[in-house]
Amino acid sequence: MRAFLLLASLLTVTCVSVSLSAATWYVDASVSESGDGKSWATACQKIQDGVDTASHADTVTVAEGTYAENIAFNGKNIVLRSAAPSDPNVVAETIIDGKRRSSVVTFAGTEDETCVLEGFTIQGGRAEFGGGGAAAPRAARTHATI
Repeated sequence: MRAFLLLASLLTVTCVSVSLSAATWYVDASVSESGDGKSWATACQKIQDGVDTASHADTVTVAEGTYAENIAFNGKNIVLRSAAPSDPNVVAETIIDGKRRSSVVTFAGTEDETCVLEGFTIQGGRAEFGGGGAAAPRAARTHATI
């Protein structure tokens, strides 16, 4: 019984520590110099830098602006969102523009429902299939929430 209680206590502590470890990263194209992304004052300039810095369960919050880049989630279950995803004015002014290079947003296909993309205007994609967003061809079964 003592071993069971000890195991139950360790599982509780582990679960709590995992949920407390999620971080928020910040991206703002208007900062004069790209920072570590830990605050608005030290925000990354590029969305992909925020995605690359984030770990599973983290959130990347993006300020209004136009971001000329192509985003790859690379299998990370993160939340990538604008500063106010339910405000249509913010969504209209938070733009990811792929500049017709390829799909604007890609997923590895291993992402689950906790991988979220919300609150953006996506434009300028170019691909045979999925110019706005696409999963990697061999893993086209992503479960990301868009």
